[in-house]
Order: sequence, then structure tokens, then C-alpha cells
Amino acid sequence: MRRNLVGEHHLFIVSRDAPDVAQFLIEQFPRGSNVSVVLDRRRGERRSALSPVQSERRARDRRRRADVERELCLHTHAFVTLNCE
Repeated sequence: MRRNLVGEHHLFIVSRDAPDVAQFLIEQFPRGSNVSVVLDRRRGERRSALSPVQSERRARDRRRRADVERELCLHTHAFVTLNCE
């Protein structure tokens, strides 16, 4: 039984090494549901060491979640619940 709670959205982040898992999940959760499936697009830091910056303008924790990174290292996917209130 699937719950569709108002204000909640679920996100499957699938390892780039498991496109078959992503395809399976996409088939299970059609567009319009409160579940999205995305392939992990990260490849590491994009900045080069040759061009240092005076101060970091980006919020580091805004994009990095240690729990998600750990799950993707251990498993083929990570599951995140977003509160969209």
C-alpha cells in the first residue's frame, strides 16, 4: 500500500553504475506520483586547484549529504524524503 502524503515528495537517487535499477524504479513510479527517480550525476569537485577562490560562497551542506553519499557507496540507490511545505 502506497501512502501519498500532502507536502511530501520522495526521491530515489540511483548510482550511475546501476542504470537498470533506475529504469526499474522509473517504471514503478510513473510521472505525477510523489516519487522521482534520478541518476547520480556527481563526478567530484568541479573546481580546479589552479584557480583558488578567496572565500567559499556556496553553502557546503546545501548540496552534500553524508548519509546519501554513504548509501550510494554501499548500495545501488539512496531514498530521500523531502518536505515540501
